[in-house]
Amino acid sequence: MIEFRFDRHVSIRTLKRLWDTCSDTAGRDPESIDLAWQNSAYVVHAWRGEDLIGMARTISDGRYFAAVCDVICAPDAPPHLASHLKRLAKAPFQRRGMTIVLISPHHAPSFAVKKTDDNRTSVRGPSHPNA
Repeated sequence: MIEFRFDRHVSIRTLKRLWDTCSDTAGRDPESIDLAWQNSAYVVHAWRGEDLIGMARTISDGRYFAAVCDVICAPDAPPHLASHLKRLAKAPFQRRGMTIVLISPHHAPSFAVKKTDDNRTSVRGPSHPNA
């Protein structure tokens, strides 16, 4: 059974361990991860027992705009987890009628944003094995 928690009481070591399971976020320094997490408007963590198996965060200006980012799932997470984390991460902002975007190119099951060689942005379909 998966338990969802919405607090920031997760050790840096635990966060980094999950970030390191994704090739796009592996190797980021713990201080930067902690700073990003603590300065987020909203966070959600997915736990299976004592194991952190997924997380997402939302950044926001507090009134008009929110962006769900850093949706990361462990390789052995259930296939639906990334979608569920995205829904949970945007819910409080949807209720306020804010514009919400997803900016998580390293783990965005519905799309991935990629810079092309000529510095344009391209959007393509599922990019995550847990999509």
